[in-house]
Amino acid sequence: MRLYMVILLLLAAFVINCGPGIDRVDTNDAQSQVYSAAKFAAEKCGNPIPNPPLLILNKPIQRNLDLCTIAITRTECPFLGYPLPCTLIYLEQETGDIPWYLNFNEISKTQIK
Repeated sequence: MRLYMVILLLLAAFVINCGPGIDRVDTNDAQSQVYSAAKFAAEKCGNPIPNPPLLILNKPIQRNLDLCTIAITRTECPFLGYPLPCTLIYLEQETGDIPWYLNFNEISKTQIK
């Protein structure tokens, strides 16, 4: 009987730990991804990468990092600052879906200088 309880507790702990969680990206990988997107946009526009560079301080949420890098690669020239969606990489919680009344394409054109 005790053996069944131990197996049941271990199985429950395994299921809880393997449940859906927040996908995070390692800091170095995230920094590399942002730098690559910035380098692409800078070469496309013929500008240097904006200074100061966008620094990743902790493990960002994968979705927020993806929104930032997509916004960087789609930015219009001249590439003088990082798009507004890049502020999402500093959030600790998921933002959820972008509300229907926000136009991501317009928001991503706003650059932070």
